[in-house]
Amino acid sequence: MYYKISSLILNTGKHQNGSREVFIAQPDAIKEGLAGKLFLLAEIDGKKNDAKKVIDFIIERLDDFYYNDEKIFLQDKIEGLSLDNIFEAALAKLNKALLEFISLEKISLRAEDTNLVLGLVFDNKLLFSNFGRNKAFLIYKRQDDYELVNVEASAAEADNQPENNGPVSPKFFSSVISGEIPASSYFLFCNEALPEYLSNHDLINIITKLPPMVAAEQIKSSLARLNSYVPFLGIIVKNTFGLSLAELKEDGGGDVLQSAHNSISHLNYTEKKTEQMLASAGLINWQNVNKMWKKVKNRGFKSSLSLPAKDGGQNIKKLPSLRPSKTLAAASLIKEKIAFGRSRSRLAGVSKTIGATIINLFNPSFWQKFARNFKVWLNSLHPRNKLMFALLLFAFLILSASLTISSINNRRQANIEYFNNLISTLETKKSMIDSYLLYNNQEGAKTLIGESLAAIDALPVKGEEQISRRDQLRAQIEAQKAQVQKLTTVESPDLLVDFRNYNASAEARNIILSGEKLYAADSAAKAVYTFDLKEKNTASFLLNGDFNALDKPVSEAGAIYYLSGNRLTSLDVDSGKTATLNLDGVGADNKVTAFQFYRSNLYLMMADQNQVYKLSKNTNGFGSKVARLNGEAYLGDAVDMAVNGDIIFLKSNGQIQDYYNGELKDLSLASVDPSLDSASLLKIFNDQLFIMDKASQRILIFDKEGALLKQFRFPALNNLKDFTATSDGKTIYILDNDAIYSISI
Repeated sequence: MYYKISSLILNTGKHQNGSREVFIAQPDAIKEGLAGKLFLLAEIDGKKNDAKKVIDFIIERLDDFYYNDEKIFLQDKIEGLSLDNIFEAALAKLNKALLEFISLEKISLRAEDTNLVLGLVFDNKLLFSNFGRNKAFLIYKRQDDYELVNVEASAAEADNQPENNGPVSPKFFSSVISGEIPASSYFLFCNEALPEYLSNHDLINIITKLPPMVAAEQIKSSLARLNSYVPFLGIIVKNTFGLSLAELKEDGGGDVLQSAHNSISHLNYTEKKTEQMLASAGLINWQNVNKMWKKVKNRGFKSSLSLPAKDGGQNIKKLPSLRPSKTLAAASLIKEKIAFGRSRSRLAGVSKTIGATIINLFNPSFWQKFARNFKVWLNSLHPRNKLMFALLLFAFLILSASLTISSINNRRQANIEYFNNLISTLETKKSMIDSYLLYNNQEGAKTLIGESLAAIDALPVKGEEQISRRDQLRAQIEAQKAQVQKLTTVESPDLLVDFRNYNASAEARNIILSGEKLYAADSAAKAVYTFDLKEKNTASFLLNGDFNALDKPVSEAGAIYYLSGNRLTSLDVDSGKTATLNLDGVGADNKVTAFQFYRSNLYLMMADQNQVYKLSKNTNGFGSKVARLNGEAYLGDAVDMAVNGDIIFLKSNGQIQDYYNGELKDLSLASVDPSLDSASLLKIFNDQLFIMDKASQRILIFDKEGALLKQFRFPALNNLKDFTATSDGKTIYILDNDAIYSISI
């Protein structure tokens, strides 16, 4: 036969719609010698089951209509009868039967979804009919190079037939292209996708340099790396007519390689040739290095190491000659025994040698003996061989250094590329975060920020440049995180006054703003320090009276009220006089947790009683205690209270409870990041909730619906005690240790 044929099929099982198949007939030797070999390349989109039925029907009937035609055996007896006529007749029968099958099965095929190539190769002649967008390329030798021609496109231009869309026309195979394949040329049938992923140059190199079967595998390997989803189909036909015997051997052809031994040798040869063609440039061939070393050792070193005998070779004993055994059977038996014993002794010897070598590596005397022997061997060398050895050793050192430096540079370059790819991915995520923030997608931004920061922490960095890029990117994403958190970090708040400069033993406990002055109570010294915001000066009041604490200050009607146990102490800000107020209905055993004024009425929170009492003002103080919470309430974990018409409690876990007219409202604070786990103070300014979290050094601001507006963090302050703000909530004053700081919102 003057041809070789191989199929290529890849990724056809990954598609849900339609069916794809490459079929090459396998007739017996007699039929193939008379009628050649049929092949089919089919790609039909649509319903998978319907497409599969059509392809299976074509394959089944194709063999029957062609190979079972009796005219095949009458070619020499009927004048004018050729395989072209038989093939065209088979196509006509197939076309009719296929249309009947489609009609009977009610299968709808569209022309734009149907691609079929049906062909016949016989000796060096090729006949095929194409329906659809499949490609047919001829690769032939032109001068010293190969050229690729699209035969199917040229034939279509010659016919000048318009392409029809919609339902398939009555004839699937309306024309047949036939001709001889040029000597030493190739034919490639493929679907439309294959030449879009491999260039003509790549196709020519692979198909012309490898046997068809190996070329098909190489194309599959290349396409699998490029795209793992697009289906690829192909049939490679090689015309071996005109090839020399050596080329046939190299390509896997010829009748001379029929024995088992020659077949194995041929496979090894093909493997080596393929390995040579596919090997990367610059790769070291260790087999060639090993051959060179053996050649040098046999020619130079062996002769140098062979020391002459002292007696001139006269006492060298000759080995006794071995006589052949009397019978072939006896010789075979002896040979088997020798081989069996040799294999066992060889294995034991190898094991012993390996063990001894490992032990000697840690034996100093071994290295001393090795050095002496090496010195003796080196001195015995001819000067020319010494020079060759020195040059070889020098070349080896240069090669080792070169390989080491190259390996280090490759690893460094790979690390840089890997790092750059990770940074590029993170920068893409940073851009996505910006878009999420632009469209107020807070949850999506939070998710990406968390992933990005975790990836940054896991970045493998080497060198100052990579560390700088990582830190810069982390700072940018941290800024985005702060934007999502609505968090402002105040590194250096404005210092207004440090009362330790006024009184070295000052122990300010809290602050309150009244008029243009800030008041800081020091219950241990029974004093209240003042700071005039306008005049920027400091003064103090020394207090007289019976009180043991000055807690939770509240400004009301020109006076400041402090909680002292279960009583209230008032301070007149003009005169500095203090007074203890009577609270009707509040006994010595009662505990007041917090208090507030609203519309001249006093509200007392008694957490141990889970109740808030309203007291009206009278001439002696406050009386007429009235409970303000209806039903059951639990205030055991409440740490502070604010009143603005509603009564709002702050819990230690950062949540609030809001009561209106004694009834609990459905109101809670939005979740914040970082979480609010140690809330301590609650105040209301400009109808907004201000909460201090001493543990995390933060002040958070929520609107009346519980949504987070802003949060401020003060990493430079380490002992937050209290805060207050202007009535419009634009300026916040913070007491840290004994100093007051301010920030503007």
